[in-house]
Amino acid sequence: MMNVDLESEHENMKLISRLLYPLVFGMLLLVSCAKEQTESYDKFENQALEAWMTQNRPELVGNLQSEGGYYVDVIRAGEALSDEVLPVRDTACWVRFDFSGRDLSGNIILTRRAAEAKLVNTFTRYTHYVPFYRYCGTTNTSLLEGSYLAMRNILYLDEEYARERGLDPEFQLRKGSKVVLYMPSRIVGTSGVEGDGGYEGQYSLSASRPFIVEMEVQDLVKNPLESEGSEVDSFCAANGGLWLYTEEGDEAGSSKVPEGYDDENHPYKLRDRGYRWVSVNDTVAQVYVDMRYNPMAGTDNLKFDFPVNSESGNLLRENKRYNVGFTPYDGSDLETKIAEVLKERFHADADYEHPGVGHPEADSVGMDGEAKIWYIVRFLDGFIFDTNIDEVKELIYGEVASEGSALSYTPEEDQSNQIQGYYYVVPNLCYGQWAEFVTVSSHAYGATGQAGSTTTSGGSSGYTASYLDYLNYYNYYNSYYGNSYYGSYYDNYYYNYYNSYYYNYGYGYGDTTTETTTTVSTEIPPYTPLIFQIYIEPADE
Repeated sequence: MMNVDLESEHENMKLISRLLYPLVFGMLLLVSCAKEQTESYDKFENQALEAWMTQNRPELVGNLQSEGGYYVDVIRAGEALSDEVLPVRDTACWVRFDFSGRDLSGNIILTRRAAEAKLVNTFTRYTHYVPFYRYCGTTNTSLLEGSYLAMRNILYLDEEYARERGLDPEFQLRKGSKVVLYMPSRIVGTSGVEGDGGYEGQYSLSASRPFIVEMEVQDLVKNPLESEGSEVDSFCAANGGLWLYTEEGDEAGSSKVPEGYDDENHPYKLRDRGYRWVSVNDTVAQVYVDMRYNPMAGTDNLKFDFPVNSESGNLLRENKRYNVGFTPYDGSDLETKIAEVLKERFHADADYEHPGVGHPEADSVGMDGEAKIWYIVRFLDGFIFDTNIDEVKELIYGEVASEGSALSYTPEEDQSNQIQGYYYVVPNLCYGQWAEFVTVSSHAYGATGQAGSTTTSGGSSGYTASYLDYLNYYNYYNSYYGNSYYGSYYDNYYYNYYNSYYYNYGYGYGDTTTETTTTVSTEIPPYTPLIFQIYIEPADE
């Protein structure tokens, strides 16, 4: 019986093998074909990109990088390398860099620059047009692959190109460097490239398309926690002075936490001595509050200088106020306009004074009190990215997308669902009081920040011009060759043909009916300090 079973099993295995062999062979053949197709496409794209470079930027053909297959043009070398100025590739660090991306036809795909966004009609007042800020270490975690390769590798330049420009043929990106990268799709991204949160361009870049990126390295930060802490301290020092409450209180510019209003180091009295900002307590670092902020008290309460701090603690610029040249950040007196609408909204019928100043025993919120908070939230350069005050919304954004309501906050109950900064500041404030505080990201939106986004709701019917472009391969050829033979030929022949056919015969494929609402949320970069200006409604409101 056992021999029969074994023979039967052996025959079964032979049968299974005969059946599986063609399947396995077929699968291996498919894998092999897929690999060959990928290699074939990469080879074709290399040739096409090289042909484009030869025709349009022949001086850069010798600047081909073997790892990644991209071309480099050095616009500005940047600061001279030294013991203090190191290349990006020297260490794991955070990099702050400005960039703009285009396809080979010159169409803007995405941009961090307000002027370019305005040019292509993607500018929004909700978007903070500032350099990108991301980690750049030995392993790439979030950067566009081509940008990462350029920052982490030596860039090998053609000797004649380098000599004419006074560059090292083995060039390394450093602070101040500005380059243009011409990249094949394999180091751009498998799904193409598209801007978001107001950083969009004219179009999105389809998959398997080359990409041009202009990139400028503005700062390198080895320790982002230390850097943002220094930035907050420098901001407070430049805007009214900083007083620290510490357990010892024995250093210059510091004291123990005051025991009462009569203490000369009470926050209300320190302001008269030239200290606008004080520690919220002696245990929590870098939450600084201005207890006497009052937007109705005149321009001295409104003025901000916005210094930018390097990791070494040196101010890079005396004043880095956000100003892109477009409303409302166009250099006009925005703070006075805000003060006027706040006065009209909250104190139209009477002169206003902080209850805490005139009445030191005034009722404070405490841990169990409910505070109804009206707020304006800013970055340290003055950009307002959030407010629940309709009149301020209209000033900043030009519209009131949704009616604001007071934020109800009870410290002992709502600690987990609001930023920690409120928990440390609000209990000590009085009902009916204005105040402002500045803090680091760990007491606000966290070290990872918050991604910006653009969402569109609604729908449309019919086919659009982009569909006709797809039919005549217009975008495909333009991505490589620009608006030349293929653009004019396919536009004039196929586009007009399809237009006349579908439109004239009444099928309505080009007629679209669209009702859409676009919502843009502001990006909060990682390790970003914030300023909160708040008003707590009187208890009887």
